[in-house]
Amino acid sequence: MKKFLISLTIILTFFGCEDNIESNTPAFQGSKNANFIWKSTNSTVVVDSTRVLTIKGTDGFGMMTLKVPSLALGTFVLGVDAATLAIYSEDDFIYSTVHSGNDSVVHVSDGAIMIDEIDMINATISGTFYFNAYSADGERVINFSKGVIYKLPLTMGTL
Repeated sequence: MKKFLISLTIILTFFGCEDNIESNTPAFQGSKNANFIWKSTNSTVVVDSTRVLTIKGTDGFGMMTLKVPSLALGTFVLGVDAATLAIYSEDDFIYSTVHSGNDSVVHVSDGAIMIDEIDMINATISGTFYFNAYSADGERVINFSKGVIYKLPLTMGTL
C-alpha cells in the first residue's frame, strides 16, 4: 500500500502540473490602472506620408491611440508639450497626455513609448509603453503600465 501511495503521488505530481501558456501574437496590451489587463482585439499600425507612426487598438469597450512622430527605434517621451501622444477613450471619457490634472504640479501627464523593433521584411513593429493621461477638465486620470506592442502588422499609407 505504501508503494502504491508513493507511486500515485509521483504520477499526480508529473501529470497534475500543466503549462498554461497563451500565445498572443500579435499583441497590443497593457495594465490599466494596475488592476485590469487591457488587450486589444482589433489593432492597426499605420505610417503616413510624413512618417508619423499611429498605433490604434480597441478591446470593444475602450480605444487606445499612440502617435509617434517618426518611424524609428528609440524612446519617445509623452507629456503635455511632447510631439508623442497617447489617447485612451472609454464610455464618455477621453484621456490624453496633452492634458494635466488640476490639483498640483505633481499631476502631469507623462510616460513613454519605446519602439524596440521595426521588421521591414515581415512588416511588423514591437515595443513597450506606459503613461498617465488626464481628461480635458483635468479631473480624471487613467494609468497604463507594462504596455506591450508585439509584432503588430505595419501598413504604409493613411488612416
